[in-house]
Amino acid sequence: MQHWLVALAIIVGSVIVGGAVMARPSEFGQCVGVISSDIERANPTATLDPRDVEVQAAKICAGYEGT
Repeated sequence: MQHWLVALAIIVGSVIVGGAVMARPSEFGQCVGVISSDIERANPTATLDPRDVEVQAAKICAGYEGT
C-alpha cells in the first residue's frame, strides 16, 4: 500500500513542477509584452491593430532587421 502512496506523491509532485515550468513566462514573451506596450504608448492617438503591434514587437525581439 505504501508503494502506491509514494508513486502517487511522485506523480503529483511532477505535475506540480511541470505546471509551474509551463506557466512561467518566457523571456521572448516578456519582451513582446514590453515592446508592444511601448509601441502603443508612443502612438496614443493612432488606431493600431493589436495583431500588427504584436507582430512588430516580435520582430524587434527576434532581432529582425528588415522592414
